[in-house]
Amino acid sequence: MKKAILLATIITVAISWWGCEYKKEVTAFPQTTCDTSNVRYSVEITSILSANCYSCHASAVANGSGGGNMLEGYTNLKPYADSKELLYVVQHAPGYDQMPKNGPMLSSCDIAKIRIWVNSGAPNN
Repeated sequence: MKKAILLATIITVAISWWGCEYKKEVTAFPQTTCDTSNVRYSVEITSILSANCYSCHASAVANGSGGGNMLEGYTNLKPYADSKELLYVVQHAPGYDQMPKNGPMLSSCDIAKIRIWVNSGAPNN
């Protein structure tokens, strides 16, 4: 009987402790929101591309590791936006290369920004 009570106490303490740890984690890492209210090429899109794409797809390196696909500069990027290939590769759509190659998928927020910009006609704003 004493062993059953001891075991029940240990289980109760363990569950309580894990519950407290979860609450601490939620407090330490609050959720952030994704602002897609004013997506601009000159700010949001170039920032996403600079952080994730230009290491392979900038004009200086695109013929090597980037397969000849230059994304740096609006004129170079526009055909990929108009064909929606830019959107499909970052969404990891079937039949398209997954970008960034050998890297993690972009955040859902970054993909949403690209989607909004592409679907609005990819303006040079």
